[in-house]
Amino acid sequence: MTFDRGIIVRPAAGETLRVLLDSSGSDDALSVVEMTLQVGSGGPPLHLHPTHAEGFYVLAGELTVQLGDEITTGGPGTWACAPKNTPHTLANLGDEDVRLLCLFAPAGFERRFQRMLADPTTAEAMARTEAEHQTQLLGPPLTR
Repeated sequence: MTFDRGIIVRPAAGETLRVLLDSSGSDDALSVVEMTLQVGSGGPPLHLHPTHAEGFYVLAGELTVQLGDEITTGGPGTWACAPKNTPHTLANLGDEDVRLLCLFAPAGFERRFQRMLADPTTAEAMARTEAEHQTQLLGPPLTR
């Protein structure tokens, strides 16, 4: 078996946010962002995305996720998915940093994270995607 296209991303020391797969590497089907949430990180406000599903896979620590009215906490190996139009948020309410993968299907929302990593003085860093424009804020972030 041969592969005509592949993506390998290796971490740099101290990285807490990196885009592992963007829309250009998946024909717009999927994007993956790895991030670290420090102890006490409240995460985003309760929100929903009408343009894509968002999944969370815990690599280390304990992540608290709200999907609709349900709030749950899980450690490494925990998977949670917010389908399109599902209110959700996440937070690190535990005692150690959380490392997780965030998956977006279809791809596109990873541009938000690419902008966070870009030089803030560039025009590219300022352009918001349609997925970001359509995201609806519904309530406060999770707190202890």
